[in-house]
Amino acid sequence: MPCRSTHNSCFPTFALGQFAFSRDADVLYGGTRALNRAMAAFCADDRRLHAVGYLPLNDATRALEELDLALNAGVAAMWIPSDAPGDVSPAHVDYEPMWARLAEAGVPFVLHVGGGKLLPKAFHNNGRARPKDWLGGGENLRAKDFPVVHHSPERFLACLVLDGVFERHPSLRGAAIELGASWVPSMLRNLDHASRNFSKFEPLLQELSLAPSDYIRRQVRFTPFPFEDTTWLVEQCGPELFMFSTDYPHPEGGRRPFEIFGAAMESFDDAAREQFFWRNGAELLGLASR
Repeated sequence: MPCRSTHNSCFPTFALGQFAFSRDADVLYGGTRALNRAMAAFCADDRRLHAVGYLPLNDATRALEELDLALNAGVAAMWIPSDAPGDVSPAHVDYEPMWARLAEAGVPFVLHVGGGKLLPKAFHNNGRARPKDWLGGGENLRAKDFPVVHHSPERFLACLVLDGVFERHPSLRGAAIELGASWVPSMLRNLDHASRNFSKFEPLLQELSLAPSDYIRRQVRFTPFPFEDTTWLVEQCGPELFMFSTDYPHPEGGRRPFEIFGAAMESFDDAAREQFFWRNGAELLGLASR
């Protein structure tokens, strides 16, 4: 099924190495401001391009300031690193204004490969040949990265669910992009297991009005890799959670993603195929009514 329209989210991974890992807050947030301004300007003249801004959470006050500037510049989504910001959770009360601002603006947060720690380099050192990064651009996956690439994003989403961020901000939207999706069915089950088995001992869980998995269904979307079993994912979880994407020419992007995903979705009805190829992504970015 062809896409109804062509839209591309432009991620700023090319520039993060210049400032994103600095311990100097002025460098970190100065680089963030410059990058977000540049991304918005680059995408401004082509309605098919949607700028993804970057938002480190190291300082909650400065993060909110940069978020407002990025939203005013016209970014379509905010990429938030999925590792814990220092010694606090992304669900910490200091970030409530940020989540509220994103929800109010109708702009989603996104998690993305490169935004959380991948497999430590030591695990690639097997005393034999190491996999080469023949494409460049530090977010490329290798074989041993793939089974664990979701660990940081899964922790991040679990905190937002179980600490009630999605409960308090029901219009907040988010997505895990280029992080695979085979982990999603188990995450949904584990979140519900956690709520049922720990709510007697953790009062915050008693404040949730929905099953934890229902917050994910309502507010978060995921992009499978072409080589994953997308048919099985949709059968297990339903068509509302997943959406088409490709990162060609990276190996995990696939050479023929439209054909591969088309075959995977062939057994589902038109409504499910439309959700996967167009509607879920359009709704995430607020484009469904355009």
